[in-house]
This record gives sequence, C-alpha cells and structure tokens, in this order.
Amino acid sequence: MKEKRNGLLLQTKKQMNNGAIATGLGFVLYMVLLVLGLELAADLVAAAFSVVGIYVSLSVLAGRRRDREEVSYSLLWGVLALTIMLAACAVLAFRQRLGL
Repeated sequence: MKEKRNGLLLQTKKQMNNGAIATGLGFVLYMVLLVLGLELAADLVAAAFSVVGIYVSLSVLAGRRRDREEVSYSLLWGVLALTIMLAACAVLAFRQRLGL
C-alpha cells in the first residue's frame, strides 16, 4: 500500500493492524471494568472505543477497496466484529441508564 496520506483514514496495513489491536484492547478494558464493578467507567470506555472501532473499520474497508491483496478479510471481519460488540454494549448500557 502507498505510504502517501490522502485523507483522515488509516493508510498502511501496519496502521490498520495497530487500530485493530487498539479496538481489541478497548474491549478487554471494558470487560475488566465490568468485572471490577465500575459500570459507568465501562460504559464510557465502550462508547469511546466504539468510535475508535468505527474509524478503524472505515479505514480497513477503504484499504480493502484500494488493494484487496494487502488487506485481508480476517482483518476486516475481526475489526467489524469488535466494533459491533463494543457498539452494542455501549448502546445497551446507555439505554439501560436512560430507562428506555
């Protein structure tokens, strides 16, 4: 992939992999905070890392569209799965807090 930066999205495979790792660490942090009983902190972490996951997912989708051989389906589906789990946890937690 090209090293040239054309927009706000992640461009290189290394950046995308690091973004996927960050999203995974966000999910682990969310689970640890829940186990410790810190629900509010866990909900905020889920919301913040959902945004990170969406950003990384969009970057991986754009990278996959540019170069199918460089960006694997494993990376794409892994990031999408983490993002869906984090976003679902954040939405459900905030719905519960608001009583909806």
